[in-house]
Amino acid sequence: MTGSSESLATHSAPIIRRPGSTPGTEQVADHLQRQAVRRLEAVALLMLTIQAVVWLAVNLIQGSLRAEFADPLEWGFPIGIMLASLGLVAVIRWGRLAPATIVRIGLIYEVVISLGIAGGTYYGAFASAEPQTFEFDRVGLTFVAPWMLMFSVLVPAPPREAVIALLASASAVPLAYLIQVPRGLAPALAPATFWLIFVLPYLVAAVMAYIAARIVHRLGIEVRHAYEMGSYRLETLLGRGGMGEVWRASHRTLARPAAIKLFRPESLGDEPGMAAARFEREAQAIATLESPNTVVLYDYGSAQDGMLFYVMELLDGVDLEELVTRHGPLPPERVVHILRQACASLAEAHARGIVHRDIKPANIYLCRRALEHDVVKVLDFGLAKHLTPSAADPRLTHPDLIAGTPAYLPPEMILGGPVDGRADIYALGCVAFWLLTGSAHLATGGGAPGDVVDTRGGGGVVGGEWPRVIASGSAIGE
Repeated sequence: MTGSSESLATHSAPIIRRPGSTPGTEQVADHLQRQAVRRLEAVALLMLTIQAVVWLAVNLIQGSLRAEFADPLEWGFPIGIMLASLGLVAVIRWGRLAPATIVRIGLIYEVVISLGIAGGTYYGAFASAEPQTFEFDRVGLTFVAPWMLMFSVLVPAPPREAVIALLASASAVPLAYLIQVPRGLAPALAPATFWLIFVLPYLVAAVMAYIAARIVHRLGIEVRHAYEMGSYRLETLLGRGGMGEVWRASHRTLARPAAIKLFRPESLGDEPGMAAARFEREAQAIATLESPNTVVLYDYGSAQDGMLFYVMELLDGVDLEELVTRHGPLPPERVVHILRQACASLAEAHARGIVHRDIKPANIYLCRRALEHDVVKVLDFGLAKHLTPSAADPRLTHPDLIAGTPAYLPPEMILGGPVDGRADIYALGCVAFWLLTGSAHLATGGGAPGDVVDTRGGGGVVGGEWPRVIASGSAIGE
């Protein structure tokens, strides 16, 4: 292993690729489909509310509510819109159908609402009109046109299905007019006039909506491809921090869930090429750890956009920070049980020349494994530092980078001094204090464990937000 960025690219090439879940898949990202379902529910609730308020308000103001129910077609269209909206909301909240199925039901809803809008707008509106008075400027567009455009953008659907729904929606307006001609509620028009007023404008709107639907759907597919990490598919965002994001993922062929942590190369404080090389070196070192109290690293690599990632075991439990925050300080016996396991993990790492450098309650997980409870897993060796500099390039250790959490940093780490395994022991002592007291403050007067005197910059107390890099001989600052 040369420690170069090329080797990481070689390692990642067969692992990081951009296919969908299966060859030829044309589905948008899962989380985008779930968002589309939520938007669809919001649209249905909005249509239900608007239709109920507007219909009742208009008829109450005009005093025609009683007359409205004399003709079923007068009240059938608005009532149909309200019932369709209420039914769609009920189906979504039932929660038994897949998002893709609900989106298809939403396309049917789009057509039903278009029919309701067209019928409610045009029914009886042309009873006394003369054919020669029909012009587009006087008739205008119904809300069907903007409805098709809005729906296509808010609810991404496969283009083939979307175009069928759009054509059916566009036909709602001419159908609403034609069914009134035999009943004498609308005059017969010349084909050219009918086409220019009631057909062509909605076909144009349907084409525009279809183009928008294709663009939105294609973007959704690209997002899905971006969320495909080789053999793993990102599913749910579990957390986000200064170094990157952690996602729940599933393997395509193995029945094994996993956690994937994503890093931007710049978050490691190096130039991109150096960051990739240092990342690979640290990942290989961490993968050698065998302690049952260290989180297992399955794989690592880089994506085409330069994103670095770890694939780790997915844990069922809670970190110590959340545990104490929720339930308060722990009894000493339980604290000892937890610390012994954490020490076992760190002891192996130190024996292999690896310093964690970011031991804190949030990075120690208390989980359940099979029938065992209170099993400790030490997480996030992403900031780990190897004690032996690389023979190929000593810069890979990046000695000037201050990594970690201020409240758990030892003084020598804050002041940019050499760091070894004692830094982890110091931080673990701060964790023990947190577990026993529920407080991260060791010093009196509100001082934090990381508060030290900066002897280089005037003797002031340094605390709070630490800089990421301290250059030799410089004052602490951004």
